[in-house]
Amino acid sequence: MLSAFVVNNVWFYVLSVPALLLTSFSKGGFGLGLGVVTVPLMALYLPVPEVVTILLPVLCVTDLIALWQYRGKWSWPLLRLAIPAAFVGIGLGTLALHHLDEAWLRLAVGVISVDFVRRRWRRPHRAAPETAPRDEPVPRVRPASCLFWGATSGFTSFMANAGEPALTMYLLPFRLSNSSFAGTTAAFFAAVNLTKLMSFSMLGLFTHTTLLTSLLLTPIALLGTFAGFRFNRRLNAALFHQFSCAILLVIGARLIYTSLKVIV
Repeated sequence: MLSAFVVNNVWFYVLSVPALLLTSFSKGGFGLGLGVVTVPLMALYLPVPEVVTILLPVLCVTDLIALWQYRGKWSWPLLRLAIPAAFVGIGLGTLALHHLDEAWLRLAVGVISVDFVRRRWRRPHRAAPETAPRDEPVPRVRPASCLFWGATSGFTSFMANAGEPALTMYLLPFRLSNSSFAGTTAAFFAAVNLTKLMSFSMLGLFTHTTLLTSLLLTPIALLGTFAGFRFNRRLNAALFHQFSCAILLVIGARLIYTSLKVIV
């Protein structure tokens, strides 16, 4: 049974603990999705739907902490259309959960992520972030782009906890400061994951065992989140942007590799 396997299998936690530390550290420190590699690692021992179900309550806890830490630092002009669009994506994910091949979805997200980093690094003078946060609203938010990336992030987050690359591709061109980038991402995924929590509950995906496993992993996530907060304060803004692109490249490559292994 899943319960005996998860509670007693040491290798499950050997993979889960470092993966979850990456997830929570990136959430607390960068507002960026190192955590997208958590699902493939944990899925070596459990099916992906069960991994996503286990991670969701843990992510909701860290989302609330990150939301408090970065309160007032998010950019509402960038969120006011993206969050409703994400709800649409979550609705589509609820309908498509048992019909869409996850491997092709991961492959598409991975290819887009790698191509985005390639294009940004070819034009570094246009990608350099600001050294200080801007107080004025972010100008020239294109509704079509906002709606597309918001819905894509919500959909891929629902299907495979892979919503971060899409949101990152939407946010990075605005050259936000460290705290604004992290705050905007924290606010977005707090809304997304709490909505997913309701959807997963309606679908009956939570069990006593998945909730117990989530509880066991939560202290690890809290540790990583607070470590991320400390690191964020010491990070140079330009370095932050380059590091963000590097993380996105790793995420994209990982998604492509794991997807092709399944497809081929």
